[in-house]
Amino acid sequence: MVACECDFYMDIFDDFLLSGNDENQKIMWKMRTIIDLMKITDGQDDNGLMENALRMIMLLFNHYSMAPCELERNYFVNAPFDEKEELITVLKEEFIRSL
Repeated sequence: MVACECDFYMDIFDDFLLSGNDENQKIMWKMRTIIDLMKITDGQDDNGLMENALRMIMLLFNHYSMAPCELERNYFVNAPFDEKEELITVLKEEFIRSL
């Protein structure tokens, strides 16, 4: 089975981001990810991994439109100073809240 479900879901999302907003790439991503999921679960779904992963795949495929910062890895590097400061503030608040 999968070592860590969370890592598996993160890999699905990371691979999805690589497809960009190109519809053909998204179709290929969806098919490849479903095949990989079937291989990993080997027809067994004792803990709901297959069902949850399939839901995630279909939600991303059908409803997720990527923001520029997800498509362009250097978006925040080149962002104006005030946007960076705002992001840093939000990240600090989230980090403190998670403690």
